[in-house]
Amino acid sequence: MELKPRVFIGSSSEGLEVAQYVKDYLSTDFECYLWTDDIFQYNESVFETLLKSASLFDFGIMVATKDDFLQSRKTEFDAPRDNIVFEYGLFLGRVGAGKAFVIQEEGTKLPSDLYGITTPRFTKTPDLSKATKLNDELRRICKAMKEKVSIGELGLLPSTALAIGYFDNFVSLACETLCTQRELTVDENIFKEFEFNIIIPADLDSDVKKRFNIFCSRHQLKQAQIFAAGRHYPISVFYREGDQVLKIYDMPTTINGIDRAIELYMKKGHVGKTPEQQLLEDRELRNFTRVLRLLTNNDSYCKHLVKIVDENNVII
Repeated sequence: MELKPRVFIGSSSEGLEVAQYVKDYLSTDFECYLWTDDIFQYNESVFETLLKSASLFDFGIMVATKDDFLQSRKTEFDAPRDNIVFEYGLFLGRVGAGKAFVIQEEGTKLPSDLYGITTPRFTKTPDLSKATKLNDELRRICKAMKEKVSIGELGLLPSTALAIGYFDNFVSLACETLCTQRELTVDENIFKEFEFNIIIPADLDSDVKKRFNIFCSRHQLKQAQIFAAGRHYPISVFYREGDQVLKIYDMPTTINGIDRAIELYMKKGHVGKTPEQQLLEDRELRNFTRVLRLLTNNDSYCKHLVKIVDENNVII
């Protein structure tokens, strides 16, 4: 089952009740974390942890409640805590304007730099489930996040670009050849129907090429070739005597680049993986899969042949 996109929800202590409601509201479609959910590490500064957090999550939502008084030009205003504004700006810079949101309690003043940015507003009530404006805004935010999930975007790490390269340089070429030539000979057996299975590794704990070699050996896959775009591409196939459909299997070795990029990004100087590194790997694998699925579903040849499956759910 595909992992849900991760959402970080920040608030002040006074706004925690609203933040918890936001988490509960979104948890059906997203994996949500409050700032109180063991996000902050004891051996790091809050700033260091926030920098990491903004990279570990797909979306950020900040709850701006009336917690402080601010005097500006001899006028007093209710204002959110400074850290909420700072965290919102941090997420804006890391994940982008379409993936960072601030929910503003009515009467709360935000910095003038945010003028022109539409910020959802709500009025606190004793029973938040009956807070019409809050629930309307959460529906809009949920819809906006789902729309973002449904498209592939370039990010800080390379999963989107790797998925596009893998699709353009192998998957689409192979599927076009299979659909236009309409037959492939393997060990003197002629096949005219195909199933192209792309296996996504469950993690990046080992070299993907070696991992796939072990998979092929374990399941006794045969080796064949597809001639496309002027060159031969090796493929791994499986069939039983009398089968009409040739099953093709591939595990994208280009995913190894994700692990290397994460190690460079995190300036890794140790053996093993930190929880933050694992979260980044999960996010990038999830994004790679999502982009690849979008590309195959929008290609006339690929959408009839390609199945993208998790390594733990492969059935030969």
